[in-house]
Amino acid sequence: MEIQFIGAAQTVTGSMHLIKANGKKFLLDCGLFQGKRKEAFELNRNFEFFDPKEIDFVILSHAHIDHSGNLPSLIKKGFNGKIYSTFATRDLASIMLQDSAHIQVKDVEFVNKKRKKKGQNPFEPLYTQEDALLTLKHFVGINYHREFEVAPGILLTFFDAGHILGSSIIFLKINENGTIINLGFSGDLGRINMPILRDPEKIPDVDFFICESTYGGRFHKDIKDAEEDLAQVIQKAYNQKGKILIPAFSVGRTQELVYSLHK
Repeated sequence: MEIQFIGAAQTVTGSMHLIKANGKKFLLDCGLFQGKRKEAFELNRNFEFFDPKEIDFVILSHAHIDHSGNLPSLIKKGFNGKIYSTFATRDLASIMLQDSAHIQVKDVEFVNKKRKKKGQNPFEPLYTQEDALLTLKHFVGINYHREFEVAPGILLTFFDAGHILGSSIIFLKINENGTIINLGFSGDLGRINMPILRDPEKIPDVDFFICESTYGGRFHKDIKDAEEDLAQVIQKAYNQKGKILIPAFSVGRTQELVYSLHK
């Protein structure tokens, strides 16, 4: 078995890991690199370390764009396999990939206005909503805790990661020439005792574990303390007849905020 870390290694975006095992090549996640426009444009458009046509399948941990957002590009470059995810991840991706495509198109329109004034050739968007809709046809939904053979000798099981709806920890049992290798991939892990979502689950013992560590060196406040802080901010703004602007992910954080505001 070989593992190649292509994205979300020494950075926190563009999650993508290439696995070669039992004669198969597959990806754990295929995320959009989100950064400076020119750098992101080149990284997302070009798959430098592999030919998409040679990828047999993709296993998707969850629907956030830095984990799923470059799937349409992969398909445009020739990938024709299955994309395995939980059912909720598939449902969220149906919305988020189309939204991402809309952003790609509008961003390129903005850039092309400037390029036209300079007499430069226009850019093409990374992908369109039609590409996003085509991508959804490749999805295969699998329930949590159901062992599923994605290829001969490669068994996949999803466990709840407690991060957003449908998020999963990926557990793979790989039989390679009679040797059993258990591989885990955390995706993005949630916190315990959070509203709306279940706690992250424990998975069986593994030989190798790929783990995200974005908040690995940070201690979070108790959710009750966070809600009290939020209440104080809102009360202060209300007293001053001000406004509150909250930058938040459209999935996950926004749900938590709406839930807290409702309480």
